[in-house]
Amino acid sequence: MKSLILVILFLFSAVLLKAQDRDFEIKVISKKYQNVRGKLQKVSPEGIAIADYKGNYLIFRAAEIVKLKVRRRGLTIGEATGTGAIVGLGIGAGIWSLDEQGESAEEMLKLTTVLTASGAVLGAITGVVVETANRKLTLSIEGNEEKYLQNYKKLMPYINLIRVEPF
Repeated sequence: MKSLILVILFLFSAVLLKAQDRDFEIKVISKKYQNVRGKLQKVSPEGIAIADYKGNYLIFRAAEIVKLKVRRRGLTIGEATGTGAIVGLGIGAGIWSLDEQGESAEEMLKLTTVLTASGAVLGAITGVVVETANRKLTLSIEGNEEKYLQNYKKLMPYINLIRVEPF
């Protein structure tokens, strides 16, 4: 029983540590190319440069951009839902383990199912709230270079700065 509680606490702390990641992510919706997510590397009056998560360095001109979405990286709806379901399942399994004789296995199965579903629902609600709070900036360019020139300076605070960490 103690080991089960320790495993649940470890999983919960790992999720909290990941949620404290404060990097910004940009999503570019383009006319010509597929949607790209990555880190903003450069902003200029001609366009933007992105380093995607596959290691590619991509340049988008203002005429190619339909929409730009900047958000703080962190907990997503899927991660929160999964974590809530796992926590609910862990609590249900912990309660079920208290029934040593197995006399009420059917009731314990129902309780575990309810706790798992409740955890998933609470996790989904938490994920929606967190994703909404993490959204920082949305620019609708629609391929219009004048709109881009009016708004490109708003992207400056979200440029990825290289962090050099000591050995």
